[in-house]
Amino acid sequence: MRVVVGIGARMGVDAADVMRVISTVLQQNWQVEAIASIDRKAELVAAVAASMGVRGLTYSAEQLSAVPTATNSQRVQDAVGSASVAVASVLLAGAAGQLLVPRTVDGRVVVAVAEAAANLSR
Repeated sequence: MRVVVGIGARMGVDAADVMRVISTVLQQNWQVEAIASIDRKAELVAAVAASMGVRGLTYSAEQLSAVPTATNSQRVQDAVGSASVAVASVLLAGAAGQLLVPRTVDGRVVVAVAEAAANLSR
């Protein structure tokens, strides 16, 4: 199954931290197509995507704020201008709409995984 991974991270988190959390939620039969997050985490997204050999996609806080999500964080809203980063970005990245792994927090990293839509180009 093709999937998209959305990530959120606090300051100071590196690609190895994110990769560790991603590895705990992925299933063996899932093929990651893209890593998605907020534009202010573009360097982190690029590092994670490069280490996985996939695309990195970033979105503005305004774009993320327009996506309805089941979970929202006032702390994240205050910090980055969107109440959802991992879930909103995974849905914007071309996910089929069904979260396979909902918002999952591990320390300073948040991940969400959704099935990639058929129209998400490879």
